[in-house]
Amino acid sequence: MSKRVPLLILGCFLLAAPIHAQDTMQEKIKLLEQQIQELKVLQAQQAVGRQKAEQCLKAVGRDKFCSCIGDNLPAAVNFEQYIHTMVTSKEELGYSSMLPEQKKLVDNTLAVREKCVEKGFFK
Repeated sequence: MSKRVPLLILGCFLLAAPIHAQDTMQEKIKLLEQQIQELKVLQAQQAVGRQKAEQCLKAVGRDKFCSCIGDNLPAAVNFEQYIHTMVTSKEELGYSSMLPEQKKLVDNTLAVREKCVEKGFFK
């Protein structure tokens, strides 16, 4: 009986090894799928940024400034909203009655403009 115990333990390890390898492979596959999904999201964000930059270029005609705008505007703010925010006072926008998330979008939009102008893209 004492000879059977080591053989039984060895058998358990041999059976467990393929299961562990399969779990590791499944984890790697899940990680790769997650990375692919993140890459797709990033590509979509870049496409939206390029679209914003192209719209800006049509209106403003400054490549570096428009690239900065396209790269930095909040995802939820398109170029038309950017223009509206720039030419409308906070009072007219109804800033004081906005939800905190809306105020943050307005503040971030204004900050992006300042950032892009400060970099000297209009000089």
